Amino acid sequence: MRKTILVGISALVLAFTTVVKADGHAGISISGYQEFFAGSADQTTAAAGSTEHGYDMSKMSNGNYSRLTATYSSTLDSGLDLSGIYTVNARDCQGSRDAICGVVNYNSINLAGAFGTIGFGEKFSAPAAMLSRMTAGVPTGEPDGGILTHFYTGGSNDYGSANETNYADNSMKVTFNSNVYSGFSFAAGFTPNMAEEGSADNAQATTITNSEYTSFSDVLSTMVKYSGEMDGIGFSAAYGMISGNAGQVAGTNYNDLEETVYSATISYANFSADLRKNEKDNSGQVKNNQAGNDEGTSICAMYSMANIGIGACQIDTSFTDLNNLNNSSKTRTYSADYNLGGGMKVGIVYFDIEQTANNVTDLDVDGIVSKISVGF
Repeated sequence: MRKTILVGISALVLAFTTVVKADGHAGISISGYQEFFAGSADQTTAAAGSTEHGYDMSKMSNGNYSRLTATYSSTLDSGLDLSGIYTVNARDCQGSRDAICGVVNYNSINLAGAFGTIGFGEKFSAPAAMLSRMTAGVPTGEPDGGILTHFYTGGSNDYGSANETNYADNSMKVTFNSNVYSGFSFAAGFTPNMAEEGSADNAQATTITNSEYTSFSDVLSTMVKYSGEMDGIGFSAAYGMISGNAGQVAGTNYNDLEETVYSATISYANFSADLRKNEKDNSGQVKNNQAGNDEGTSICAMYSMANIGIGACQIDTSFTDLNNLNNSSKTRTYSADYNLGGGMKVGIVYFDIEQTANNVTDLDVDGIVSKISVGF
C-alpha cells in the first residue's frame, strides 16, 4: 500500500511539471505544492476544571495547503495586463473532510495598468496584502498555518483574535492596489458578505461563534504603507482600518465591525523582524454588554543563510468576556528549516501554547512538529 502511494505521488509530481505556453500574447502555467507533518505534543491541561489531563497527541497530518495551481497572463487590446489564478485543493468538502471547507481557494483575476491593480474573486483582502505577517513567513509557516492545532485540543472560551477580521477566508472580494510612489502605496478591499463564498446557492447567512457575530457584510478595508531603505537597513510600516455591518439575530443586536490594524518591519542583510497588531474592541459583540477589548499582537524574527533558515514568534491575544473578566492566550514557536533543492524543504518547529480564562488555565501544551514540503 505504501509503495502504491509513493508511486502515485511521484506520478503526480512528474505530470504537473510541464509549463504550457498558449501563444505569444498569453501564458499558462501549472504548479503544485505538497506538505506533510509529523509530531508529538504534551498537553498537561485539557480544559479548566477538567480531569482530562496528560493528553500526549502524536500523529501525522496532510496539512492544509497541498494544491495544484493554474496561472495565466495576457495583454488586452487596451494595453491592460490581465492575470488570473485558479487553485484546486487536495482536499474537498465531502464526507469526513468537511472541516476544511473554509480554506482559501484562490479563484481570482487581476487587471493592472498605470492606475494600479484591480482584482476580484476569492483572494486575500487589502490588509493581508499590505501587513507584514512573519508568523507565516518563518520556517514551517507556523504558527500562522494552523497546523499546530492538529496536535492539541484547545479550550472552549474566546481568547481574542490573533489576526484581523476577514483574513485568509475565501469570501468573494473586490480589491485595489496602487502602484508605489516614493515608497508609499495604498490598498482597499470590499467584501459584500463574509458568509458568501462564490457559490450560486450560498445563502446570505450569519454566523455566531462564542456569542460573537463573525460574518459581517459590506466589509470595507483601507490600508496605507511606506517602505524604504537606508544604509542597507530596510524598513516598512503599514496602517489600516476595517469596517463592516453586523445585524440582528433572534432579536439580539450586535455591534458593527470597527477594527484597526498595523505592522512594522525592519531588515538587515539576512535578518528580519516584525511587529503586527489588530484591535477590534467590541466588534461583533452583543450591544450594550461588557465584552470587548479584543486584540492580538505578534512579534517575529528570522535569520537565513545559504539553505538554512531559523525563526521565532510570539503571539499574544486578549479578550474581556461578558462578565468583565479577562481571557488571554500566548503562543511561542521556535523553528528551523533546510532547503534540499529541487523544491523540497524539511523543517521542524517547537511550540508552547497557553490559554487562560479568568486566571484559570484552559490549555497548557508544548510539542515538536516536523514538516516536509515539495513545490513543483
